[in-house]
Amino acid sequence: MKRKWLPLLVSGAPALVFVSSLQAQWLEPLWSLAPGDRSYLTTGHTERGMAYNPLTGHVLVLSRAGGLSINVLDGMTGNHLSSLDLTGIPTSGAGTYSLNMVGVAADGAIFAGNLTLNTLGDPYRLYRWANESSAPTAAFAGNVAPGKTDTANNALRFGDSLAVRGAGTDTQVLIASRGATFASVLTTTDGATFNPTLLQSDATGAAANNGPFALGLGFGVGSTFWGKSTQGTPLREMSFNIGAGTATTLQSISDLPASVWLFGLDLQNGLLGGIDTTDPDNVKLYRLENLSAPLDSELLPTSNANVNGTGAVAFGGNVLYVMESNNGLAAYSVVPEPATYVLLGLGVLGLWAMRRRA
Repeated sequence: MKRKWLPLLVSGAPALVFVSSLQAQWLEPLWSLAPGDRSYLTTGHTERGMAYNPLTGHVLVLSRAGGLSINVLDGMTGNHLSSLDLTGIPTSGAGTYSLNMVGVAADGAIFAGNLTLNTLGDPYRLYRWANESSAPTAAFAGNVAPGKTDTANNALRFGDSLAVRGAGTDTQVLIASRGATFASVLTTTDGATFNPTLLQSDATGAAANNGPFALGLGFGVGSTFWGKSTQGTPLREMSFNIGAGTATTLQSISDLPASVWLFGLDLQNGLLGGIDTTDPDNVKLYRLENLSAPLDSELLPTSNANVNGTGAVAFGGNVLYVMESNNGLAAYSVVPEPATYVLLGLGVLGLWAMRRRA
């Protein structure tokens, strides 16, 4: 995104002119890492999980390249800082992937879960780190879809998506089925161990590997969450009731392009950041209230094929972080466009106004 200044000629008596428009945001590239820039960023489909730690300002990248690792990066520079302690986490025999997705609570507690194709025969496993320096503990291991037995269309596959919010005993972890219309929310009474509640939704249209919340998932305001999948499924805002075990559609939005299903939410500013997998792969910034046209877009470091459609998007500290499998990691500052006041005097003056050019 480039910007330039355009001259406007103005004449007349002294006046105070207020030049303004509806406030907009745009993306300014902050830093990026292409596959190969780090040993844990590859084109081998080994990076799917990424999260932002609001307590430290760090970015966490989960990778299976050359062995399992969760890497800690400086959120403002992308510099590698450390790696999480993985003591006690099995490297095999604990799901298709021992760890796949990662999320961080408001108090800096870190959660990572495995990928299981069938939670009945191969438990979903969730691990917790109290902070970036601690050893992991087992937060949950078991069936996250109580009462469900049908394994068709990957209905009992969990671990392709993960969202975390809250802190301490108010922490909630949300995961969704890959090929069915339900999700599972894990809650805690002690802040350390968790229990699942299956949320049966009223969403329709699930197909093989393509449940309505298969790959894009995020908590909303209050008892709500947002979800999306591939193949042109709409973005849905859902209201959920833990006591009843239900999730009800509040909105079903088809304005978002079919090629955007990996997303992150900035609820405070009403923004959605999403990965557009159309070649060349790019990141788009939207207002939640208007998803028909992006506020801005920027290219990702590379545009390699991502046949699994995996990756992660997260907002943190007025920065949008994006990791698409096989295409590296990038950070973009979310810059607000300021209103402009201009004082005009006698005669003809040259007023310079900023305009943006894509």
